[in-house]
Amino acid sequence: MSIERVREYLRNMNLEQRVWEFDASSATVELAAQALEVRPARIAKTLSFALGEGCVIIVAAGDARVDNRKFKDQFFAKAKMLPPEEVERFTGCEIGGVCPFGLPETTPVYLDVSLRRFVTVFPACGSTNSAMEVTYGELFRYSRSAGWVDVCKDWEEGDDKRINNVPDENMEMPSDGEITLRIASISAADETKGYVHAYKFEIVRLSDAAVAGEIDLRLGYVRNLYFGGNIGYHVNEEFRGSGYAGKACKLVFEIARRHGMPYVIISCRTDNLPSRRTLEKLGGTLLETRVPASYSALYRLGERNPHCYFRFDL
Repeated sequence: MSIERVREYLRNMNLEQRVWEFDASSATVELAAQALEVRPARIAKTLSFALGEGCVIIVAAGDARVDNRKFKDQFFAKAKMLPPEEVERFTGCEIGGVCPFGLPETTPVYLDVSLRRFVTVFPACGSTNSAMEVTYGELFRYSRSAGWVDVCKDWEEGDDKRINNVPDENMEMPSDGEITLRIASISAADETKGYVHAYKFEIVRLSDAAVAGEIDLRLGYVRNLYFGGNIGYHVNEEFRGSGYAGKACKLVFEIARRHGMPYVIISCRTDNLPSRRTLEKLGGTLLETRVPASYSALYRLGERNPHCYFRFDL
């Protein structure tokens, strides 16, 4: 199977765990967008065109169409899609699962500039029910791209918010007069897992410097992070009942604003009533209640309970 070949290719870069497989088909842009619950434009579709005795691969945004004139100016040939019977021979992938990873060395991969308006995009991984989430820089490297091209049309400008996603270990910590935060650790992004940069703070009571608990802030909006949330917290048992969770969240909101984050997502299990009440009291918007997606880290860790997902606009 071509997905196994792609897994082996990515395994050599320690990236195999970033491959997601779905119960439903993701063979078209529309189906992939439904499976991932993202805009169709963010699906990185892989198009194969006949070129000389072989082919060339163009990876473009889901809402982009190849412009015949631009293609000819770039490659000195007409834009002619490979016939279905030739696709697997030249790419090693079945139609609907063609991807830019692990292709024959004689098959060059080019990325269209329509992808660069998004922070992350979702290419297939060799089957009709797979994908992975990557930045366009990662896509360039993982696909061993031959370069960027501008050969598409009809795509609209993106609205992805670029944030400052690098933690500042010297940042002045906010306070509400009762508690403050103290940086306990900073985690660098982990490319092999698709994890973003993150802070871990101690919640410190000002009156006696006692540590009441911990709270995290994860800097980014990757799809997997939606299910775990941007913020997670824990209040030590002897400090519960004082509202420290909500107060600490408000302080972390301030730090998120400093990083240019327009909103944060916080999730909690539906049976965690104290946490849910805290998030409701903070004025979060309940987006949905559901079990984490099967491709998410929470689900892979065995979490099968439904969660509430709250959004807080900053």
